[in-house]
Amino acid sequence: MSASRNASLQPDQAVFSVSVQSGLSASLDDVVAALQGSGITAANLAGVSTPAQFCTGSCSNLNPTLQWSFSLPVPLANTKATVASLTTLQQNIAKLANGFTLSFNIVGTRVSQQLAQSQTCSLTGLVADATTQAQNLAAAGGLTLGAIIAMAGSTSNVVSSAQPGFVGLLGAVSTVSSTLEAPPCAITVKFNATRF
Repeated sequence: MSASRNASLQPDQAVFSVSVQSGLSASLDDVVAALQGSGITAANLAGVSTPAQFCTGSCSNLNPTLQWSFSLPVPLANTKATVASLTTLQQNIAKLANGFTLSFNIVGTRVSQQLAQSQTCSLTGLVADATTQAQNLAAAGGLTLGAIIAMAGSTSNVVSSAQPGFVGLLGAVSTVSSTLEAPPCAITVKFNATRF
């Protein structure tokens, strides 16, 4: 008989999507330097794209740009401070008039990896779940459930995630939602069973 449990956790982080528009000559280092003080590093990069541009006539007024997209998870308690910090940074970048612009928004919430990995499996609870299932199955088959004769369990330290992302080198930017789930716990219990 197998039993498994997944912890149901409340999100503890807000996820910000931060976008920087720059000229074609800007590098990742240039953009990260412009974001100094925000907590964003190259590791937060979700993608780079070239926003679609439309023109009529000669198209001589087109100015191709790069859109650098970053994902910034922060503790829920720090959401207001992060909004204030990013707003100040947005204003400071605009004052520099160096061709960079910054925009941001909150795209959702998630469970932090630290919280998800802190969850532990309850062996007692898993055995109880397996025993209940086995008793119901034994009763339906006209059997008496006996003692446990073997057990095998598994846990995972891997936290499933879908990071916010941006796809496409040309054209529109699309986002993917971000979620983190606690690692599952599972056990397989073998019981002895006898006829009434």
